[in-house]
Amino acid sequence: MAITSDGTQSFGIEVSPVTINSVTYVAEDMNFTYAGNRVDINDANGEPLGSTTVPQRVEFSSTLQYAASSTANPQIGHEMVLASGRNQKTFILTEVGDAQTQGDYAKCSVSGYEKINA
Repeated sequence: MAITSDGTQSFGIEVSPVTINSVTYVAEDMNFTYAGNRVDINDANGEPLGSTTVPQRVEFSSTLQYAASSTANPQIGHEMVLASGRNQKTFILTEVGDAQTQGDYAKCSVSGYEKINA
């Protein structure tokens, strides 16, 4: 049964399934973090003059379901390309975890950062 939205609210994961190194996975959840550092500027007496925000890399974490029992594990350094949606970017995997639960789908957890100069 297909999910049909009858309103304007975003529903579900925009980019599932995802492809990593030509292998397809079903995205169970995806989290993106857009962080930044605040830099304060002080005068000679230490009084604040102002501040600015310096953006950091976009980071992500996700739980992925293996599409089949023969689906290969993603590897550190592999690229995950999201070709559509709000987070349309290329990401580099920096962590891969293998999660196994009795009576549930085989899954892995991945995390990484946005590729610069993609």
